[in-house]
Amino acid sequence: MKILTATVLFFTIALPATAQVGPAYRSAQGNSYATICTAERGSSLSVRSGPGKNYRVLTKVRDGNTIGFNASQYGQDGFRWLLTSVNGHEGWVRADYVCGAPQ
Repeated sequence: MKILTATVLFFTIALPATAQVGPAYRSAQGNSYATICTAERGSSLSVRSGPGKNYRVLTKVRDGNTIGFNASQYGQDGFRWLLTSVNGHEGWVRADYVCGAPQ
């Protein structure tokens, strides 16, 4: 808990006030950024070709990495998905595994 509090405090001080939107933040170019936060340290999140588990996995992004996203939508599975670009692949990640992302 102390590490989380210290991290939040650091980012609160380090980022300009105009860039902050909760735990996620928006850049001057309009993209939002947030951190992958899966349940297990060292695990990864699938980046899929569409907004749902039934779409194929294009690549994976490791827990703790920051991603940029510029769109979100609900999939047929009822979850909110974020459009991102990771490792040269544009794809979708589930928002509930991204800290500070819209739910």
